Amino acid sequence: MNLTPLVVDGLWAALFAMAMAVVLSAPLQGLFPSFCGGFVARFTRDVLIGWGAGENLAVLIAAAAVVIAAGGLIRRPGVSPMVMVSALIPLGAARAFFAAIVGFLQITSLKGEALAGAPLALISNLSKVFTTTSAIAVGVSMGVLIVRFVRHEAAQ
Repeated sequence: MNLTPLVVDGLWAALFAMAMAVVLSAPLQGLFPSFCGGFVARFTRDVLIGWGAGENLAVLIAAAAVVIAAGGLIRRPGVSPMVMVSALIPLGAARAFFAAIVGFLQITSLKGEALAGAPLALISNLSKVFTTTSAIAVGVSMGVLIVRFVRHEAAQ
């Protein structure tokens, strides 16, 4: 597997995550962890898909990896959620979400076979948004549990 395009895509996702951290008013010390989290998210997802994992499983594992990375990079409370949210944004199903919106708005102007296929396309896009968002939520929950367990074990 050629890792160069995966690294490049990861760097773009990292830059996007850092920009989202700025938009979401993350403190200055949260920008580098947002960058790292965005890279971890996209790179992990792409590598797992390249190895044959399903997209939702790859998103779930990548979301957990982001939480674990944020837990390792951030010690100050309050910064970590902003870092995680910014880093998780590149994992979202934005393309499917916008396609669903456009498809929904176009339904009234469609006729014939295009109208007959529109509900299927709409349901397909909304299903992708739902499953991707659910995978992110489950992955974040798993990552939080892992970080709590590791911190609890380290404190003892």
